[in-house]
Amino acid sequence: MKSIAHAWVALMALERLKRLPKAGSRKTGFMTANLPGLYLGDTFDDYYQAQADRFVTLFDKHKDSFLKGAWFPDSVIADNLVGGHTFKLKKPETDTETKQAVGFANRLPKFMSPVMDMGIKEARLDEKVYRLEDYTLPDRCEALTHTLRDMVLIQMDQPKGSDIMFNDDQLTLYFLMLSHYVADAHVPPHCDDRDFYGPSTIHPDMEGYWDDEVIKYFEFDKPRGVFDYDIDGAPELFDDPAKREAFKGSVLYKALQIVNQRKWPLKNTKSGGFTEAIIGQGNKKIYDLIKAVCFSSYLISTDFIPYSVTESEYKKLKIVKDANYKKRLDEISPYLIANAIDAIALIWLLTWDKYNALKEGIKEKKAGIAKEGEVK
Repeated sequence: MKSIAHAWVALMALERLKRLPKAGSRKTGFMTANLPGLYLGDTFDDYYQAQADRFVTLFDKHKDSFLKGAWFPDSVIADNLVGGHTFKLKKPETDTETKQAVGFANRLPKFMSPVMDMGIKEARLDEKVYRLEDYTLPDRCEALTHTLRDMVLIQMDQPKGSDIMFNDDQLTLYFLMLSHYVADAHVPPHCDDRDFYGPSTIHPDMEGYWDDEVIKYFEFDKPRGVFDYDIDGAPELFDDPAKREAFKGSVLYKALQIVNQRKWPLKNTKSGGFTEAIIGQGNKKIYDLIKAVCFSSYLISTDFIPYSVTESEYKKLKIVKDANYKKRLDEISPYLIANAIDAIALIWLLTWDKYNALKEGIKEKKAGIAKEGEVK
């Protein structure tokens, strides 16, 4: 994704973790009035509701940093140039690739949209694919979740003003960086070995289309790099009845309609939220969930641009100008964007909660060690 879409998707993920604002007698924002189910906080059990409230309280103070922070992986770290933002898969072609090809046991959580919602045959989930080395997107996501867990633990442990304590700005930056990598996993060309960037423009055209959609409908201050916010704190739509009505036909609104219908099966258990019901069949950690996303993105990419389309053909292809490809892009975009929003929100909350599971585990081990060491 491009910078503005990255920030918008992250802001929508933040909205997912909020409780439904109470309307009372005051005017409510567009999201609250039209998409009340967008706010999941009320549906969590008491434990996760409290966790989400704490997370939202911190992040609501830092929303103006979303564009810059979510773009740092491209603008500053630039590990997109060495495979940090991709997980390249391909159809095996040689005997060696065929022998090394693997099937993916990882699946998306059931409350997210599977590839079948995008018109892809379920049988394709059993395809064996060859993974190119040195493409580390799932590793990057897993590493950031551990880093953030440690940062939160250290912040909670150290007294206010400590020289070695992480501050809220640093935590915000790393959570936004994590959102960037998670969002990139949902971009089909990030998981397809074919070169859709140059000389083909399929990759930038797809991302540019999503960015343009955000700019078309939402109040965004380009010089300052910030959104305007409505009375409930969500990104503000242009105050133009015609534009607001047109927004309801956009891929962004359709994406929000999809997430608006979803409820997460998130319940507090001793093992935390890392159960197959919440992160997907065959998944035990964030690394596995991102692998599932990347495999789905590969299937979507190879359906959108089949292998039957030759390199010489897709080099010239302009997906936003070709009527058939534009129609297909409009069909798949809401599901891709919806899944990105929910994956970011879910991973943020589970990462924020990691320190609690760690604390409980340490407490149990310490108690066990003390018991073993008792002199009788």
